[in-house]
Amino acid sequence: MKRKFEELRENLDEFVQQDDYPMLVVGCLSEELAYVVKFLQALDEKHPQNHILVFPQPYEDGARYLDGIVESIRLQVEAAGPLRAERGAPPFPPLPPTLSDQRRTPAQRLEEVLQYLRSLLPNEDDHRVVVGLLPLSCKDFDSYAKLMATVMPAPTVQPWMKAVRIVAYDDRTYKKLVTAMRARKVEHVLTFDVDFSTPALTDALARDVADPTVPVPERMSSLMQLAALDYSYRRYPDALEKYGVLFKYYENEKVPSMQALALLGTGDTLRAAGHPKLAKQRLQQGIAIGMEHKVLPVLLNLFGSITGVCMQLEQFDEAESYADSGVKVAGAVLNPFAYADMHELKGDAQIAQKKLTDGLTTYKRCQELCKMYGYYHRWISVLERQKKLYEEARLGRERREVEDEILLVRELEKRGARRPPEART
Repeated sequence: MKRKFEELRENLDEFVQQDDYPMLVVGCLSEELAYVVKFLQALDEKHPQNHILVFPQPYEDGARYLDGIVESIRLQVEAAGPLRAERGAPPFPPLPPTLSDQRRTPAQRLEEVLQYLRSLLPNEDDHRVVVGLLPLSCKDFDSYAKLMATVMPAPTVQPWMKAVRIVAYDDRTYKKLVTAMRARKVEHVLTFDVDFSTPALTDALARDVADPTVPVPERMSSLMQLAALDYSYRRYPDALEKYGVLFKYYENEKVPSMQALALLGTGDTLRAAGHPKLAKQRLQQGIAIGMEHKVLPVLLNLFGSITGVCMQLEQFDEAESYADSGVKVAGAVLNPFAYADMHELKGDAQIAQKKLTDGLTTYKRCQELCKMYGYYHRWISVLERQKKLYEEARLGRERREVEDEILLVRELEKRGARRPPEART
């Protein structure tokens, strides 16, 4: 994976530094675009002489995308004012009203945005403005592709593009921008394909593991990722073999956090392969290491896994004890989502022991946490558990109240509300 990331980083870096091509089209899938955004933003520290602006706002249509871009620029220009004043630098020029003029086409507004960003440069000989037009969600790719085509340097590079570098993306499944480039015989646009699909990543990781020039710690890191991929694709014997190698390596190197992580992977794999008793033994080994060396993040996952294993083995009192320990670790690492998760697991174990009052109290605490942090998936889950209890107890009023709350939470989740309405400020 590191090899693939380095290729992306190096290509973006080379594009920013070169002066022959004002545009780069990155071929990728929508879900891979976040990596492009992240690495392009990170170049800001390496090239402080340039202005690097990335616009990942969702693309529904050209007009609304430009609205988002203009608002983002406005906020950044305002934020830069005090900092420039401290340095004795003049303020940036105000945004022209035409940038927000809905009567102008998105293509006109986009070119004017680029022209305005040029005006922020001290000079165009030593400075560049790099613009990432990279919407993380794109509901109308045809519209996006047509808009990007309007700023392609075709047939020649326009003088105003001298100090401008544009990064756009093309869905590598359909390659509509590349097709448009070929149709228009565009020559001054670079292309680079990003492939973070599972086969591509697996191949890159396998090459890293087998490469003797790669430092051993990096090769072991790649092996850990390959083991996780084997587990996710149910190649359990392969995963167990890799986790075994990893445990022995980290044991010899005296890295307890990674020893515990290898045991966590082994335990999860054994459980998935149908060996819960063996899984419990490995997870207990991992917990012992985690407790001794206070490896809290890994310990939190170990407690979650072993709680599930104990539930499967119908060792419900042990499941409650492990879940309670997980609650305490989640609180110690300030992870509210894991804190809620462990409360639900603890409630499950209590209900399985017929400790109905305790279990319902724990569920309600989980419900409060989910409401506080807008954790919709877990919120609905714990409400469904309460609903089942009320149905079994024939408590109709309580069941209806829970059903109403489930509908409310689903609506909040659908709307993407970050917090419940009453928690907003």
